[in-house]
Amino acid sequence: MRALLLALCVAACGQTGQKAPEAPEGPNPSDLNIEIGRYGAMLTQIEDHTRERPGASEVEADDPRDLARRLRETVWEYNLERSRLCAKGLYAELTCGPAYEPVWISEPPTATPSLQDVQTRTNAVGDEVLRLWNAVCEDARSRVRDEQERMYVCPME
Repeated sequence: MRALLLALCVAACGQTGQKAPEAPEGPNPSDLNIEIGRYGAMLTQIEDHTRERPGASEVEADDPRDLARRLRETVWEYNLERSRLCAKGLYAELTCGPAYEPVWISEPPTATPSLQDVQTRTNAVGDEVLRLWNAVCEDARSRVRDEQERMYVCPME
């Protein structure tokens, strides 16, 4: 009997007749947009402040480790550009698929592949980039009426 009375008292204490507070709404897209933009601005500032920083070591153009790093950066830039184009609805068949992620993309900065490996990787990246570059440049050329000007659309050595 005491247990029943105690249970009723405990149950009654929890009921005030007031509505329970509503669950908070989900994330605000405008706030997220601002936050994401801030991170982009921060990365731009990092680049600006370190571009010509005294004490930075010079890059060795023929060092396999540096070549591999630059190739990884090229793949990241390629994926960023594809993402931006897809978001704009441009060249969807080439830009809206999965990111290009070769198996070596996540190698540590200390990885030193052979020059032959770097060449093989470069050829594969070139195939990817050329496919998109050709589509964009053909489209850009098709929108230029003047034959002389068309020659200067996407010139490559």
